[in-house]
Amino acid sequence: MVGAASSRTAARPGRGEGGFTIIEVMVASLLLLVGILAVLETYNGALRTTTTSNARVAATNLARELVETAREIDYSGLQSVTAQAQARGLGSGTPWTIERRGIAYRVTATTCVFDSPTDGYATTAPATPCQTNAAGVDTNGDDFRRVTFDLRWDDAGRERLMSQTTLVVNPAGGLGPRILSISPLTQTITANVASVGVVWTTTDAQSLRWEVDDGSSKGAISGTTSFTATWNIGTSGSGTEVFDGSYTMTARSFDERDVPGESRRADIVLNRRAPYAPTGFVGGHNTRLGDWVELEWSPNRERDILGYRVLWAGPDDALATADDEQVCPAPASGSLLSPTTTSCADFAAASGAQVYSLMAIDRDAGNGLRVGDARTRTVSAAGSPPRSPLVLAVANVGGLPRLTWTAPLLEDVAFYRIYRDGTSYAHRYDRTSGGLITTYTDTDPGIGSHSYWVTSVDSDYNESDPVGPVAWLLP
Repeated sequence: MVGAASSRTAARPGRGEGGFTIIEVMVASLLLLVGILAVLETYNGALRTTTTSNARVAATNLARELVETAREIDYSGLQSVTAQAQARGLGSGTPWTIERRGIAYRVTATTCVFDSPTDGYATTAPATPCQTNAAGVDTNGDDFRRVTFDLRWDDAGRERLMSQTTLVVNPAGGLGPRILSISPLTQTITANVASVGVVWTTTDAQSLRWEVDDGSSKGAISGTTSFTATWNIGTSGSGTEVFDGSYTMTARSFDERDVPGESRRADIVLNRRAPYAPTGFVGGHNTRLGDWVELEWSPNRERDILGYRVLWAGPDDALATADDEQVCPAPASGSLLSPTTTSCADFAAASGAQVYSLMAIDRDAGNGLRVGDARTRTVSAAGSPPRSPLVLAVANVGGLPRLTWTAPLLEDVAFYRIYRDGTSYAHRYDRTSGGLITTYTDTDPGIGSHSYWVTSVDSDYNESDPVGPVAWLLP
């Protein structure tokens, strides 16, 4: 019996060979799914938090940008801060919308005025006063303006709000009278008139003082709330006219205590005639590096010059004929020299006497290029070049290279030319202002070493051989 029982026990299947039941599998799957969903919800929550944070950061940056823009706007323009900001490229539309980081922010801007009753003079409140504005105020100018920007945006179906406020102090201190309007604010004068008028409308004032950035024109006018500033510009050709170009008239109004308000400006453009002929047109043959012609002139006094053009009269020595040739700038280099260029080199010049013309270019009332009056110059045939300077030396003076030399004997030197690190045309560095000056200091040597040469130049622009080099090394 004992042996039989042992045999049955040995034949019973072991539990290690059994599998999971369907219920156990379903329970495990459910637990796994719950865990995955929890992880996804945590991830989605993190994304929502990040998106909300990014939107708020962008809103904060935009609010700061709007505040900085408000501080750049003219004080009187703060009453229309929305239009002023939109004109500077900050959003558009109604409601005012600005997009940042793919989010559309709806902006509402409000401006109110603070004024202190201690200024006196009146009890009429200013336009759009702040709620905390004092009851007794004056018309003599508010003290500061409060600008508030409210930003709204959508965040997962919820509207978010951020506000930013700034106080802008009246640059006139809130004491002087204000300029309310300028007529015209901008104007272009094309007729040959002798004067230009600008009307300034102000709060109660006793006088208005104005000046123009031409360096001499200014005036003072008595009145109450309307002042006409008349700028005498002289007619073209009179010899006393103000030359064409862009000008600014600036004005400030004053009360009976001589306290000023803020300054305002009006822009005036004069465009009454073609440019005058340039002055100081000189030049001649230079035979140091072959035989070529160099020309120089003084810049025009008009402020609207676009550039210059130099023509060679051609073999017939007659201008305005079919063989005229533009030499500066070279036709392949453009149609105009820059308005700051006052020299020209004709490296292909023919030998002997030659005729050149120089004219300045501006724009007419239709914005087309307009050629001014021409200045002509007859360059005589090349003569003998002057002798070279003598005994060139360099010394360190205050950390800068100072060149000294001796003038050549029995020579009529117009000026000396300085060359740096070479003696070709491209190495021309500077020149003296006259032939009696025999020293030169390089005020911008930079770091490192340089070599210098000096040549003599006569009144016909012929040039001697260079003397040098002398070497200088930064101590």
